[in-house]
Amino acid sequence: MLAGCNSRTTEPSSDNADVIFRNGTVYTVDPAKPRAEAVATRGKQIIHVGTTDDAMALAGPSTRVVDLDGGTLLPGFAEGHIHPIAGSAITRGVDLQYDTRDAILAALRDYAPTVAGTGPVRGFGWRYDAFPATGPRREDLDAIWPDRPVLLIAIDAHSAWVNTKTLELAGITRDTTDPVPGFSVFQRDPDGTPTGYLVEVPAYMQVLNSVVPMDEAFVADSVAKWVPDASAAGITSVFDAGVEIMSEDKAFGHYRDLETAGKLPFRVTGSYYYNDPKTDPLPKIIALRDGPQTELVHVNVLKIVMDGVDAGRTGAMLAPYADQPDTDGQPLFSAEQINDVVARADAEGIDVHVHCIGDRSTRMTLDAIEAAMKTNPQRDRRNTIAHLQYVDPQDIPRLGALGVLAQVSAQWATPDPYWYKVTTVRWGPERSGHMYAFKSLSDGGARLSFGSDWPAASYYSTFRPLEAIEIAVTRQELGKPGQTPLPRPEERLTLDQAITAQTMGPAHQLHRENELGSITAGKLADLVVLDKDLTTIPPSEIHQANVKLTMMNGVVRYEK
Repeated sequence: MLAGCNSRTTEPSSDNADVIFRNGTVYTVDPAKPRAEAVATRGKQIIHVGTTDDAMALAGPSTRVVDLDGGTLLPGFAEGHIHPIAGSAITRGVDLQYDTRDAILAALRDYAPTVAGTGPVRGFGWRYDAFPATGPRREDLDAIWPDRPVLLIAIDAHSAWVNTKTLELAGITRDTTDPVPGFSVFQRDPDGTPTGYLVEVPAYMQVLNSVVPMDEAFVADSVAKWVPDASAAGITSVFDAGVEIMSEDKAFGHYRDLETAGKLPFRVTGSYYYNDPKTDPLPKIIALRDGPQTELVHVNVLKIVMDGVDAGRTGAMLAPYADQPDTDGQPLFSAEQINDVVARADAEGIDVHVHCIGDRSTRMTLDAIEAAMKTNPQRDRRNTIAHLQYVDPQDIPRLGALGVLAQVSAQWATPDPYWYKVTTVRWGPERSGHMYAFKSLSDGGARLSFGSDWPAASYYSTFRPLEAIEIAVTRQELGKPGQTPLPRPEERLTLDQAITAQTMGPAHQLHRENELGSITAGKLADLVVLDKDLTTIPPSEIHQANVKLTMMNGVVRYEK
């Protein structure tokens, strides 16, 4: 059940602790004191990390003592890249995470009787490996819904599948210009007729906004229903890496409304989402940065989408795609454009957070950051490159040298059907065998920051940090301890590295390392209680640990 979502309005005057945690493994993520016996909190802060006796000396008549019962106390999990606003809305329709076209169509047919009326049909999660390289087709949806609009978002949230009715209502014909030719397109038959496969975000957002927009009430209700699930997963801080489906002003207003109502159980650092080469993002992010900020909601990062993904051959590569040698993917921005935007953002003291799947987009981003650092005065930069699916080996040490954080979605690093049927086909065995170089990035000096990118995924959509931690340690799918790991098992992280990347990594990314990320006296009381001791169980069982309690700002936000 969700507990204690009300915010504390005054600090207690007593010298006693409000809550004491004892009788388990206290995993601090603090190098100065890696383990402790007990922790005490008062108000919003941690006031003691040390022995049980010293903690209990702070107990008073109203102090709550939490028995860890042999489990683990960790710092609150932080998400270095996630989409709560967009994700909570687009995942409310039918779940299409199945392995075959037949299974997906069966799920849609079963879903049809449950959505009465004539309004839009929504869904999320169809997998690329269930369809040919040309993508799904409108005729399959026409057979189920010939007269009402249908829009189904792909598992990676980079493409969509629509029916003929949707194309008609959106005015998409063989004569319609693609939103970003060569990058975001309406997939077509040889005669130019749209197939119903919309490649990349600009294409499907054009259709969504004109045919099946998500109204304010729907989005507000979606995020309000989702935030308790984040607490149940142990999440206490997030970086919103792009709201996409609505304006940033309105989206962050929804967070602030929840905060005012005492129902926002995590901190939010927000961004301006930039994926349109025809516009200048600086005025907007400056306005957001200089606009209203609250205790729990800050907006101060420029999110740049530099390329797409491997499935649509929109990930920008240094060498051609193995299955289509006439393309190497097209970056969304030219070198001149990215250099200019990054330099001007840096001059304003604004950090950039850049989506890069391919090695070419990563190199271009590193070049832009390096040029900005040479041009502008020294400052405390926290520039970040997100995803880093494939990085050219010579660029790996550049992240550390430039102080660029390596933000990765660790739960993607598995030999799942998508990797076998899509990535390996697109990139060939050499590149697909050198993906997700977590250990190399860390050894090269880059600070790792985990973020799920939920709802986006390549095969399995999740926002549970424990799943990312396990896969970072195993490079295997969940529940398959005998599985051959994703190639280069030497890229597996230790448990210490993985937990740090899910706690202190995002805290540092967001300039919050002095307040968050470790169990340290004086820091904010963001804590998670697990029912298992992660240091003693097999790595393949980490995802089976249950969150028993989540505290944020000293208030219990979830308790099981």
